[in-house]
Amino acid sequence: MEETISQYMLRMGKFEFFLVSMDIELAHVSGVNQAVMGVNWTRLAQRVENRYPFAQFDFDHPPIRMFKETAPQFLVKSDRGGLKWDSDDAAIDSWDRLFSRSFAQLRNNIAHGNKALMPAAFTHERTEQFIAAGHALMDFVGQAIFHCGDWDGPIAFR
Repeated sequence: MEETISQYMLRMGKFEFFLVSMDIELAHVSGVNQAVMGVNWTRLAQRVENRYPFAQFDFDHPPIRMFKETAPQFLVKSDRGGLKWDSDDAAIDSWDRLFSRSFAQLRNNIAHGNKALMPAAFTHERTEQFIAAGHALMDFVGQAIFHCGDWDGPIAFR
């Protein structure tokens, strides 16, 4: 599982760079020097909505229904002062919510170290399902929005 997560995290990093390098308007910038702090998921969601309205989209093709029907869990401080998994159970009813909550949250969620320390019913099978859906969503955006099926080529230093 650790290798699967590592590969996903590398690909996610490439995807975020791909998005902002294809269109700087998709960058979330901050400060006087306009430092790129990541992706503006709301702007990406608007682009996808313009071509593929959320209400009519077939989430089985690509297989990303997982993001629409199940929000990733996140860590919170429990009443007893420790960590616990939680979810806001808010409906994923727009591309904006899907990208900014489900998809972006997945990257944060799977990077949270050893899930065996805080086992829950969803921590193994669900993580694998979300990762598969994450790959499918990245490929969909690369191809459908930017007409680029090879966005995740090898990292090269010249």
